[in-house]
Amino acid sequence: MIKLIVDSTSDITKEEAQKLGVQLIPMKVLFDEEEYVVGENLTTEEFYEKLSKCKNLPKTTQINAEEYINRIKPLLDNGNEVMVMCLSSELSGSFNSLRIASDELNSKNLIIFDTETVTFAYKALILEAVKLIQSGIGLQELNKELEILKSKVKLLAVIDNIKYLVKGGRLSKTKDAIAGALNIKPIVTIQNKKVEVVSKSIGLNMGLKYIANNCKNVDTSKTIIFGHSNDVLKLQKLEQLIKQTCNIESNEICSIGPVIGTHAGPGCVGIVYFEK
Repeated sequence: MIKLIVDSTSDITKEEAQKLGVQLIPMKVLFDEEEYVVGENLTTEEFYEKLSKCKNLPKTTQINAEEYINRIKPLLDNGNEVMVMCLSSELSGSFNSLRIASDELNSKNLIIFDTETVTFAYKALILEAVKLIQSGIGLQELNKELEILKSKVKLLAVIDNIKYLVKGGRLSKTKDAIAGALNIKPIVTIQNKKVEVVSKSIGLNMGLKYIANNCKNVDTSKTIIFGHSNDVLKLQKLEQLIKQTCNIESNEICSIGPVIGTHAGPGCVGIVYFEK
């Protein structure tokens, strides 16, 4: 039997993981000296409330090799095959920890998989992986299929409040002032394993239209997720616009958690889908 291990940067909740039969490793978030465990003593809503009040951006801690070994080894010892899906290796050192753990365990029944993405694009890959596992696929075949799906997953999102990009050093205060005066909203995607700005819009509505107009070649047989960072009303606007423009509806709603939420801030909305 194939067992799947993922982490909370996928924004899969503890309840969803249990329902899917997936092992979830929670990440820790530090607000100055206070440490929280995502999904255990810190909800997404509590995170955004703290984010709105903090002077310094929170930090997330990477998963170390020992944590991975403690999760993986019992599953291997019980005769299972194991795949560990990790957030993008360019966004965290967790993948290096996973590689160290894999080398130490040295098992042909273990595959580590760099999703090369994060948040609800990572979640979409997990949901497709669960479907494949339930179909009875083997471990090597699962890896091959996910490599193909990874190349087809597409994320588009608009950031409503750029002050968090400034706080995180991703945008200068001068550019912040100009962008604020012009009401510029960055459009982001995942490219080369990183979150990158692909366009800018004047106002949120133009940003939503950009996303709707650029949802192309969508494979409606695969997972489609709408994501938001603590702003259901903006999410509903995007859903309606995409349905009108592309006749596409989501089959999942996702709350963007601390890793992307730290830089995107509240009010970010977007879509994830797979291209044909």
